[in-house]
Amino acid sequence: MTQFTPQWQALLPHLGIIKITGADTVKYVQGQVTCNVETLGSDRWTFGAHCDFKGKMWSFFQACFWDEALLLICPKDVIPSALSELKKYGVFSQVEITDASSEFSLIGCGTDAATYGQLMRTAEHIQLSMSTANLTRSIMITLSSTNTDLADGSAIWQALDIQSGIGAITAQTSNEYVPQMINLQALNAIDFKKGCYMGQEVVARTKYLGKNKRAGYILRHTGLVDVTAGELLEIQVGDNWRRGGQILSSGQCDNQTYIFAVLPNDTEVGTSLRLKSQPDILFQTQPLPYSIEA
Repeated sequence: MTQFTPQWQALLPHLGIIKITGADTVKYVQGQVTCNVETLGSDRWTFGAHCDFKGKMWSFFQACFWDEALLLICPKDVIPSALSELKKYGVFSQVEITDASSEFSLIGCGTDAATYGQLMRTAEHIQLSMSTANLTRSIMITLSSTNTDLADGSAIWQALDIQSGIGAITAQTSNEYVPQMINLQALNAIDFKKGCYMGQEVVARTKYLGKNKRAGYILRHTGLVDVTAGELLEIQVGDNWRRGGQILSSGQCDNQTYIFAVLPNDTEVGTSLRLKSQPDILFQTQPLPYSIEA
């Protein structure tokens, strides 16, 4: 399954869901994450991140409400550590925080009649629009008892995320980067006016003092190659190759391999980097669909 069409529909087993319930859900999560949960509402979804006190991300997620429950959608392999960190101060609040990945099915869809950020709901499912001017798609969340016969579409979906300038934090890269290093300011995943949350001082200082020297980049290789999150990239300097950055995610679509990597924020479009583990494999940086100064 390497092609994406308007009729495309597939399971996204690389993703899981953290579910938060209880009387203090909004209040508690508001003090933990970069996005504004208080203004989220039931008809929208938002990107967000959960950081430590140094501003390093434990997780990067899509947040939305399923009835009274707050769902955080993120890579499944990061959930054990992300869950532990998110629950750390929950003992002082009326919240229950669980790994609800087995309760739901996450389905990527090529059809979507809504605008980016909108959430549509029926009695059976909710649907998160991720459509942009260049790409129509959405994530459907249903109870896990449905749609289990669909194919695995994770490789294509991750490629589409990367083409949209959306990175990922996985188990290999958790607690390594501040939000601006993967361009979360450009994805409206940080509310700089919402008040205190874990890591808020570092995130704000990174914005207002301009101290960030790294950013997320889209890179492409013409051909299919297996790439693992956490792998290193090298850049040529004279006759030598030196560390250039780290891969956060990878995907394959239309017989091409895409990666999202953290590189120096002065890297130019068209720059070639190679995989440290496979030196013959070269990737080239592509234009981002947004400004990282946003």
